[in-house]
Amino acid sequence: MNPGTVLAAALLVAGWALPASAQGPADPEVGFAVGARVSLAFPVGSILSDPGTGPLLIDEMVAISIPVQVDVGLTVDRRWFVGAYVGYAWDVLQIGQCKVGESCSVTGLRLGLQATYAFRDHGGPWAGLGTGWEWLFTGYSSAEFTTRLDVGGWEYAIFQVGWDVEVSPGWMVGPWITGSVGEFSRASMSVDGRTQEIGIPNRAVHGWIQLGVKGSLSL
Repeated sequence: MNPGTVLAAALLVAGWALPASAQGPADPEVGFAVGARVSLAFPVGSILSDPGTGPLLIDEMVAISIPVQVDVGLTVDRRWFVGAYVGYAWDVLQIGQCKVGESCSVTGLRLGLQATYAFRDHGGPWAGLGTGWEWLFTGYSSAEFTTRLDVGGWEYAIFQVGWDVEVSPGWMVGPWITGSVGEFSRASMSVDGRTQEIGIPNRAVHGWIQLGVKGSLSL
């Protein structure tokens, strides 16, 4: 047999026998993912702290919040998700916050970035961290007056954990819980159409505890 043929055959067999790790690292698998969440959120902490009157607690105004959220981003190696989120919330006022004859509303908006890691393929526990900007919009009106107070500030950290169940290839559904820490730094007050932008000198820490259900699709 031709020595060149023997050498080529030996190299081919050796190539098949090499483990994948010896042939060099595989490129990371990158995909696109989109998700949606709905939850109940419970406020903690204060909107601001006034040296004269004391803190303005969020839960004195809001009893419970009902947020919905959309997640969009990339998956890396099937376990990492890195992307953006946007959420909108309808808040339920505490009893007595809205008087007879008044129209009252409190809503919220959140926008930011997040990263999560799944500890297993095809479902199981996951954990993540996010950060972004948060707004709280309040409005009160009657036949005599119209008042709006909008506040906004940075949510420094949003800690989140959950459990995914794969209902079909690429589709995940499961429960999740988050806890956030933030601070309102800017405010806008409008009385009968006259608006004033102000800073919040006496800032206070606040947060939200959310429990809900999340669905996601990886492509």
